[in-house]
Amino acid sequence: MRIYISADIEGIVGVVSRDHLMPEGFEYENARRWMTDTVVHACEAAHEEGVEEVILSDSHGNGESVLIDRLPDYVQVVRSWPRPLMMMQGVELGSFVGAMLLGYHAGASHLGGVLSHTIGGTAFAEVRINGVVMPEAGINAAIAGHFGVPVLLASGDNVALEEIRERIGDIVTVPVKQVYSTQSAITLTPAVAHRRIREGVKSALAKAGSAKPFKLENPVLEIVFRNRLPAEYLSYLKGVERTDGYTIRYQGDDMVDVSRFIQFVVGYNSRLTF
Repeated sequence: MRIYISADIEGIVGVVSRDHLMPEGFEYENARRWMTDTVVHACEAAHEEGVEEVILSDSHGNGESVLIDRLPDYVQVVRSWPRPLMMMQGVELGSFVGAMLLGYHAGASHLGGVLSHTIGGTAFAEVRINGVVMPEAGINAAIAGHFGVPVLLASGDNVALEEIRERIGDIVTVPVKQVYSTQSAITLTPAVAHRRIREGVKSALAKAGSAKPFKLENPVLEIVFRNRLPAEYLSYLKGVERTDGYTIRYQGDDMVDVSRFIQFVVGYNSRLTF
């Protein structure tokens, strides 16, 4: 038995501001340690329930936040970018009992949530699929669903988890902080949060047999940008329609196609070098 984990940082215990998000932040090293510990506790709890292998996506920022030397030896890690399946790369390998979304946050246009955004950070004002506003968790659950993998568990703040349940169903959720504002929350201590993560993982695996994949057929992607020029340039591509000054629409073949398109949108720059 094996599981898939996608780990972000904004929904991790203790994380509340930009000081936690990038290497230049004075608390980034603490945040990545809390993130790593969250992943380790989830993996250990799953292993105790019979999981023999974990594929982990390091899904925050540069994709290199998890301290991989602290992971159990039955874990393999997807790191850095670009990736055709973005935050869910590795889920295509198949035979997973389910996926778990750790440290997730609310979507860009949500009224609440700590550090809420959707994939493109400050670039995207909103993402919709088939007319429904989708946070990262919804997009990623649909990518997993394309491969027949159900999402079993999500952790994050209370607002994010409410949005996730509204989009993908009544999965096991583990709140580790309660929202006050965009950059403020009352948070559990890491020790308490990690105990609850372990309990949540075991509860989720106990229900895995009845879990259903979240599937979106014939996905129509809409991206609302915060600025006009991205919509202008992308409208020059065949298959992309500009529906207003800030919004584009793209008809995907499936969620893999949608994922690849979003990765292109957030990653391409003609000045990229290697």
